[in-house]
Amino acid sequence: MIKAWLNPTITPEKLLMDYVSTGNKKYLTLLVEQFNLPLYHYLLSQSNKELAEDVLQTTWLKVMRNTSQEHSNVKSWLFTIARNTLIDELRHQKKWQMQELADEHTITVNLSRELAHTDKLAEFNEAVITLPFYQREAFIFQQEGFSVMDICQLTDESFETVKSRLRYARNNLKKILGTNE
Repeated sequence: MIKAWLNPTITPEKLLMDYVSTGNKKYLTLLVEQFNLPLYHYLLSQSNKELAEDVLQTTWLKVMRNTSQEHSNVKSWLFTIARNTLIDELRHQKKWQMQELADEHTITVNLSRELAHTDKLAEFNEAVITLPFYQREAFIFQQEGFSVMDICQLTDESFETVKSRLRYARNNLKKILGTNE
């Protein structure tokens, strides 16, 4: 079978509808192949590796259980499920205090900085990790290709709030990266 990303006529929405109507797991497999890595990168940007893997698995289980209705934007729906699952898990673990995650990322950032001093991409990723949770979240969603309106729907925030978070994220990144050069 041709990979979904090689065949532009097979949209994620069509794959989901085919999975719902037939129950054939090949359609779900194609969805997983298409979105597993972007979802994982988003979750990893908001948590640690183990939590990202757990939440990703839970996200796909929820997708398998909750496919009874049509979704006009499958990518947005998947990221919403992943985001809500992550927030639920963080609350459950009483880690809503993002400071613990920031401390954990600081250790990771310091180790990776020692390993890759000249790697600009690593430096940029380190800077993104230091952003406050909501700024980082909006910025990562934008980097994943979501429009400001999509981010509003994903986060259940107003247009102006999302625009402000993106502006603060960009300004903070400029400050962080400007001091490192």
